[in-house]
Amino acid sequence: MSLVARGPAPRPPHLLMIAAREPVPGFTKTRLGRALGMEAAALLYRAFLTDLIGRFTPAAAGGAFDLAWAFTPAECDFPSVLADLSPLSACCDGAVRFVAQEGEGWDVRQRNLLHWGHAQGYDRVVLTASDSPQMTVATVEMAFAALATNDVALGRVHDGGYFLIGLCGFHDVLTGVPMSTVTAADALRARAESQNLSVAELPPTFDIDEASDLDLLRAVLADDPTLAPATWAALGCLAPEQVIGMGVLTA
Repeated sequence: MSLVARGPAPRPPHLLMIAAREPVPGFTKTRLGRALGMEAAALLYRAFLTDLIGRFTPAAAGGAFDLAWAFTPAECDFPSVLADLSPLSACCDGAVRFVAQEGEGWDVRQRNLLHWGHAQGYDRVVLTASDSPQMTVATVEMAFAALATNDVALGRVHDGGYFLIGLCGFHDVLTGVPMSTVTAADALRARAESQNLSVAELPPTFDIDEASDLDLLRAVLADDPTLAPATWAALGCLAPEQVIGMGVLTA
């Protein structure tokens, strides 16, 4: 009887990248921080990251895709940041990767990250931000499925931007797209179509940039707190004076 040597398990052909910031006051969620206070905004963002770890670490997500955290600033020890938030982040098994964001401007950094993912050998790469803690694994799987027959997957948010972009193969669909504007998603789609690329749109959702966005998050999590339990708990810890008059508290 001959013995067959077993090498490392092959990587899934799909990569999910989550763009994240070091969760320190004054560096992350600063627009939210101007309303809630920088410390409270950073604590809330730490809860976002905790929920995303619990949902998208490959061991928790079923192993259908690898995960890469695309972090900033480049000099921070982001694996240690995540380890402080959740023991799940240590369950890597080689399927969780870390890459620093590089480039001037969010459009350039996104393009570089997507290019990096494809250069690592993944045929479908999905990049999402970390400020939609209610986003589900099913949404990411929908994006990967859409990329089986489309060049680009796009997930819009309520303010005209987008929370997710996915590519099958690498295409520069980001150069010249105006970031943080009400036309960002439309401009991205127009640029893709100008290159004769097919675009699949996912169901829209929302992200958390302003204090008023917390109304949307509270409404969703009130119906199902298990979607983002750490975030739900953090919302409950906001002091009344931080939210009264900002459109955050509901009757």
